[in-house]
Amino acid sequence: MRCPAYMSEAFKRFAALSVVALAAAHPASAASLLDRIVRDHVIVIGTANDAPLSAVEKDSRKAAGIFPDVLREVLKRNGLQAEIRPVAMPFASLIPALTSGRIDMIADSMYATAARKQVIDFTGMVFYNPEILDVPRGNPRKLHTLADLCGLAAGSYEGTTFVGLLRTASSACPAGKPIEIRQYPTLDNVFADLSAGRLDAAVAASSLSAYALQQNPALAFELVADYKPADRSAAGSAMGVSQGDDAFLAKFNAAYSAMLADGTSAAIFTKWGLTPTDFFLAR
Repeated sequence: MRCPAYMSEAFKRFAALSVVALAAAHPASAASLLDRIVRDHVIVIGTANDAPLSAVEKDSRKAAGIFPDVLREVLKRNGLQAEIRPVAMPFASLIPALTSGRIDMIADSMYATAARKQVIDFTGMVFYNPEILDVPRGNPRKLHTLADLCGLAAGSYEGTTFVGLLRTASSACPAGKPIEIRQYPTLDNVFADLSAGRLDAAVAASSLSAYALQQNPALAFELVADYKPADRSAAGSAMGVSQGDDAFLAKFNAAYSAMLADGTSAAIFTKWGLTPTDFFLAR
């Protein structure tokens, strides 16, 4: 049945007003990241709360770590004044939080994989952060490669490429001896089970494993010194932004290139204990 003309016009007016109201309720969606920073002087970042890379300070609730420090310097060099507000969440929640608009940027270590690039955009590489094999102290099972994990229990944290590495290794195991892969919400959970003997091994970011032991020597695990990363060239970590934020990316990448050249990046990494810096920053 056809609606009367007056109802059609009323519906049109209602629809137009609704669009205006929605736009007012979600102004960020109509502006680029750079425009929002200039307008609001705030940037909300997502972090998996994994010091020394990116974390929320317990008392001040401020963003702390390598990625927040890099972001602060980038903003400074571009004449942008903005408060960095961190939101802590599991690693697997970072991309959904960005695409839903809960955060403006992922300021944590994330590999810029082809699959992730289908969903979000990335800055240029900030540093190399290859995986490492972690084992209980003393390496009782003499583990040195992922192939050594067949028939054993190994873990990592949800949403990482490390889980994929374990799955690939498990698919090559002999019949009846797959790797029992356990996924955890956070890296702290992984280290706790590894130290308690509930895991035979773990795969994690080399920077985070080394830092965890430096900060808490009581953790009963160690890094396998002779472990060879699957593909160091693919282990470049970057920050993530919404697709289409090209203006911000251009400013970020130009500033960070200058920071690499003048030693500022090396100074930040040294401050947070990631040395030798040549290992992490080499191009």
